[in-house]
Amino acid sequence: MNTVTDAASDDPQGPDVPRCFVIGPIGDKFAERGTEDRRVYEESLRVYDEVVRAACQEHRLVPLRADAIADTGEITDQIHQRLETDDIVIADVSAGNANVMYELGYRNGTGKPVILIGESGRLPFDIAQLRTIRFRRTESSLHDARDQLSRVLGEGLARGFRVVARTGAALARAGAAVDGEQDEDDAPGVVDRLAQAEEEMEHVVQDIEAMGEALHRMAAVAEEHTADMTGAAEGQVPASTRLAVIGRFSKAVAEPAGALRSSSEAFSKRMLVVEGGMHALFDMVESTPPAERDEDSAHFLRQIIELAETTRESTTHVVGFGAVMKTVTGYSRLLRDPGRDVAAAVRTVTSVVPRIEALESRAKALLADAPAPSSEGTEVSSPLPPTSLTHLTAS
Repeated sequence: MNTVTDAASDDPQGPDVPRCFVIGPIGDKFAERGTEDRRVYEESLRVYDEVVRAACQEHRLVPLRADAIADTGEITDQIHQRLETDDIVIADVSAGNANVMYELGYRNGTGKPVILIGESGRLPFDIAQLRTIRFRRTESSLHDARDQLSRVLGEGLARGFRVVARTGAALARAGAAVDGEQDEDDAPGVVDRLAQAEEEMEHVVQDIEAMGEALHRMAAVAEEHTADMTGAAEGQVPASTRLAVIGRFSKAVAEPAGALRSSSEAFSKRMLVVEGGMHALFDMVESTPPAERDEDSAHFLRQIIELAETTRESTTHVVGFGAVMKTVTGYSRLLRDPGRDVAAAVRTVTSVVPRIEALESRAKALLADAPAPSSEGTEVSSPLPPTSLTHLTAS
């Protein structure tokens, strides 16, 4: 799937969140389709969406491209400021774009870390030996690059980035996530990815069920405290009494809210592995002429579509509860910790939705050419039935 959207301009972010600037080929989104400038724009934005932004979301980073800077003023000065001050710079060095090489050199002069990514076979000769996360423009390769970048970011944020002398190229202190010498020979093959995906799939289902269980427990807590919360909101009730009621509710809801956050984060991380296997298998199916594809392939594609539908429905329930918690957290700071956990779960789960929809889109496209089914596919029921949460807002 090659879906291109505009670069997000969701900066600025919180003061405690590391700032992440992204440099790379930009192109021209207003150029006519089929022109070189338009091709560069679409290719670079695809890498930004599917590799950089997706990896950053795993660590609650908000990346920013130069064409998404919303501030007024001279754009060159703003780019220089970001290159000088941002905690992390990610550079797409594909094809050795002159502006990117200049910006990379400027960043290197600051002595601060920069993480290099680039298309295999299109790295500029003068930096080709630097440690670079390499990719090809296939779904499975882009997902591998995203996984590598996510590991580098995770290690770097946890332990600090190690900057290579005279180059500024950043590595996680673990040092093994990327390697300039590494090529596709070291990358996992289709069977490797499928085995990993199969191993993780059972855990993904368990994570979804755990999210459902946490939601049910929070709904039960809300129902149990409805009378007290409603009574505290009515009549001439002293503020101290209201605060005590809110405190009891907050204490009761804190544990399942934390469980929701933990299970959502586990779900997101496991889906990275599952996606890699699925996209690898999609690539294999695509390489087989439609007439030669068997019923097993079609059955697999239908299962992916059912999984996407189930996950989307489950996500709706998480988002719905998140909206309610966002309302009630305004009552008191006592509710902010569980509110943050639920909000984090919402962000994590919603970040997975576009990735699952990408799987669904590829499956539907391939299924259109697949052999007619000999029997109905196995139904996948939603592990997250709707929960009634409206009584929370009544208080």
